[in-house]
Amino acid sequence: MSSHSHPKRIAIMIESHFDDTEPGAFTMFFPANGYSTEFISNLRGAQERTFKGNDSDQEIRVTKDLDQVKLADYSGLLLVGGYAMDMLRYEVHVDEGQPDEPKATRFMRRAFAADHLLIGTICHSLWLLTPAPDLLQGRKVTCSHNIMHDVRNAGAALVYDRKHRSLADTHVDGRLITARHPYVISEFMNLFLEKLNERTER
Repeated sequence: MSSHSHPKRIAIMIESHFDDTEPGAFTMFFPANGYSTEFISNLRGAQERTFKGNDSDQEIRVTKDLDQVKLADYSGLLLVGGYAMDMLRYEVHVDEGQPDEPKATRFMRRAFAADHLLIGTICHSLWLLTPAPDLLQGRKVTCSHNIMHDVRNAGAALVYDRKHRSLADTHVDGRLITARHPYVISEFMNLFLEKLNERTER
């Protein structure tokens, strides 16, 4: 059955200094529309870690490490904005002459290789892909204006909204759906849901 090959579950990747509005919006909207959600992160050897948001006392406890994630169990993957994906880029040790790709970026390689998986990024979260320019090369994306140069330097093509003199609010490039800013989270979630439903109904 198609429901077996497309589980109605979404993984949400998070770290500390996340945007405060996004996790709550994701965990309300998607379950209300038939998709359960689960937070995942690099637990860096711990059984669990608790992450705090940028601007509030909000705390999110995560018990699933990226190494434990079986991508076949999910139909979607969302990357939270704010500085969370920058925190996930942090490596304790780096070696000269080595790629030193963060564990979370290596996880994204797996995600891009999993043909069934829909991937969503918002605001600053494309930062996690910049250590792997081949994942961004030639893709059309939108993101926060703060990181547009990083993303373009990593090989992506930025999609503009010329009328408003900004990057586009949202954009779909195959299995990658990108959004510019938490202000457009509603449009982003609706678009992500629409594309998820198209895939799970196949």
